Order: sequence, then structure tokens, then C-alpha cells
Amino acid sequence: MNENDLNLMLLMGEPILVSDGLHLHVPKLREIIAMSESKYNELLSALLFDKGNIDGLDDDRLTSFEVLFAYCFHNVEFKNIIFNALKLIFKEEAQMGDDGSNVFFYFDDSKKIDNSNFDFIQEVLKRANYIKVDNEPEFNPANSKAAQMIELIKKGKKSKPRPKETMNLHSIISGLAWKAKDVNIFSIFDLTIYQLYNGFYTTENIDNYHHTLQGIYAGTVDGKDIKFDQIHWAKILDK
Repeated sequence: MNENDLNLMLLMGEPILVSDGLHLHVPKLREIIAMSESKYNELLSALLFDKGNIDGLDDDRLTSFEVLFAYCFHNVEFKNIIFNALKLIFKEEAQMGDDGSNVFFYFDDSKKIDNSNFDFIQEVLKRANYIKVDNEPEFNPANSKAAQMIELIKKGKKSKPRPKETMNLHSIISGLAWKAKDVNIFSIFDLTIYQLYNGFYTTENIDNYHHTLQGIYAGTVDGKDIKFDQIHWAKILDK
């Protein structure tokens, strides 16, 4: 699945085919709020596990998936978090297995998560939650507090103060619900997390476009150096 097809599926709110009948369901706001935002962020952060964020773990022979699997095997608390996260997005109970040479999570009907599809699962989750993970050993899912479980498995990492948040899930839901024309406080909770963020950033982009045009018409903005194809309200979002 190419990037454009993935974005269209996320926008439509349909489950994403991972492999061999295995579909990833992007959570709706109702599901996230029912479990609590902090719990959702904990599950999300665990699934976005990256061995590069663990000091001293630079063995190229192990993938992030294999390290995550090993943590599940040796740490019951982390295993429970991963299993809850997998149940949330795949709607099935996962189990751990191996075939002598490879490890994997599997479901009752033989669908599997392993090295062949784990990177794609992480990419879908990052895109669905509008997350950019930088090279710093930090997770910042959905502009919220980092999940504590990931911190437990990082070693030798100095904590750094976080800037005060100017937006959170509550403020984005509230803002879009009262601002958007076709979304209201009663219907917004049926959106997926991707649809929420996409609606928010698209609305922001449209507002910026109209404010720029108004400024040009009013003479307060010089339009000579403006590339209108880069500020158009339908431009591709860089998020």
C-alpha cells in the first residue's frame, strides 16, 4: 500500500490491511476517552517501541520487534501492556509464539505479527496519530505526556523538562466541534483519532489561507513573494 492509498484509507476511517487478513483498526475518540487518554498513550507508546531509544542497545542482529518480544517474554507488566494494545487495534487476543527461527505474535486464525509487518504497523500508527518521532530518545504521542512504561525500560537516560502544552486532545476536540460546520459536539466522538487530527490541521490550513487573502485585499500583507500553490487550502498537509 503506497502512502497516498494509506492516507485515503485513514481518512475514510476504514481498517487497514496489514497482511493475510490482519486488519488494523484505528481507534475512535469514544474508545480512547473510555479507556482514558493517558492509558491510550501508554498503549500507543509501547507499540511504537524502538530499540534505538535504549542506551547501549546497538546490536544490529536484533530488530526492534525482536527486542520488544524479548521484553514481553521477561516482563509481565510490559507484556500485558502490549497485549492490551494489540487487542485495541486488532480486536483480537494475541498470543506469543516461535517456529524455531522466528518469533511472532499470533491470533486464533493464524494471523501473525512479526518482522515482516511490524514496521508497517508502526508506520500506520504514527500516521494515524500524527506523530513524528525524531532522533531523540523521547516519545511524544499525540502531543501528550510520554508513557511511563517506556521510561521504565530506558536506562541511563536523563530526564528533561517538557515545554508546557498549548493543546491537548480535549482542546482539539472542543475547538473542532464548535468551529467546524459539519462536525458537532455530538458527532465528533465517532471520528477516528486520525480524522480528528486531519480535520483540525485542515481547518487550521483553511483559516491561514483565508487570513492571508484577507490581508492581501486589505493591503496589510504583501502578496508579491507569496507562492499561492504553497498556501492553498487544499495543499498536502506536512504533518
